[in-house]
Amino acid sequence: MRIAVKPDPSEPRRVVDEVERFCLERGLSQDIIFRFQLSLDELLTNIISYGFEGMTEDPVITVDIRLGDADIGITIRDNGQPFNPLEDAEIPDLSLAAEDRPIGGLGIHLTKSFIDTLAYERVEGFNCLTLTQPLGAAGSEESPDEH
Repeated sequence: MRIAVKPDPSEPRRVVDEVERFCLERGLSQDIIFRFQLSLDELLTNIISYGFEGMTEDPVITVDIRLGDADIGITIRDNGQPFNPLEDAEIPDLSLAAEDRPIGGLGIHLTKSFIDTLAYERVEGFNCLTLTQPLGAAGSEESPDEH
């Protein structure tokens, strides 16, 4: 399934709802749904807010969902500025109290801790970030704070 995403601040919520519906219709666990909800909301918000600054090309953002026998994968593609969130995102200083930390920066950190496998590549002018989560007991049944 492919979802076209508009560069609008309201779009992450719509996409999260569509992914939730897709997962529920296929009987996937609430744990998997929660992990993807959090991750997609954060990642899409970042892309829409920062990925196209100073660019003249029309923004293109898509979310592809692939359901396999053993896992589910979601790939976010955008033609924004090259950005590898696995390497380029600042690491938040979690030793600081919440009120002393700068706003932002936790979304990618949380995604890295919630999603089993993350892979990034830049292909033909597109950032491609794939999030993969197993369907079985290996990771999908534990609660997010255990991961």
